[in-house]
Amino acid sequence: MFLLFSATRTTTLVLLFHIIISAEAFTLVVPPPSSTTTSALQMAPRFDPFTETWYPTTPEDEQGYGPIGTLLRTGPKPFITRLINPAAYNQGIYKFMNKENMSRMEAQGNFDAYLENPNDWAYQYMQERNNPGGFKRDYVNGGMDPKALVLKGVWSSVVLGLAARGVYCYNTGEYFYDFLKVMVKH
Repeated sequence: MFLLFSATRTTTLVLLFHIIISAEAFTLVVPPPSSTTTSALQMAPRFDPFTETWYPTTPEDEQGYGPIGTLLRTGPKPFITRLINPAAYNQGIYKFMNKENMSRMEAQGNFDAYLENPNDWAYQYMQERNNPGGFKRDYVNGGMDPKALVLKGVWSSVVLGLAARGVYCYNTGEYFYDFLKVMVKH
């Protein structure tokens, strides 16, 4: 009797879950009337329901910045994600391009920022959406000026140097700050 009740309850929960998920298909999204919106949507990546993948419709949809651009713009987290699973990374960008009506570069910058910190990206996105004439963050060119790149290089050198010192001390059994004792004695 208990098994029958448990199976019925599980089936009911699964059915309820599918009904809730299916309800999203009936939501109506009306884009603002604009000639650029309709032409841009015709050029957006398309979804193939048979393979359940997004595919680009133009050669421009496939051209973005490389992995080093991801590393310089947003750091190691999206860079590693991009290297480990490039197919899923590109699928995320194509879906973003289609849903948000963005160019490849803009969608890639936003997707990298999302992978780096989803909460901060979502907050920024909602601020931009609620204030259409307000500040809009540039994820493609932001932090790519020479001064920012030099600063990133300096900080990366410091962090990598400390990490290398830590690995060296771990392997040799030496204390991390022993090099300071040598500098003080002389």
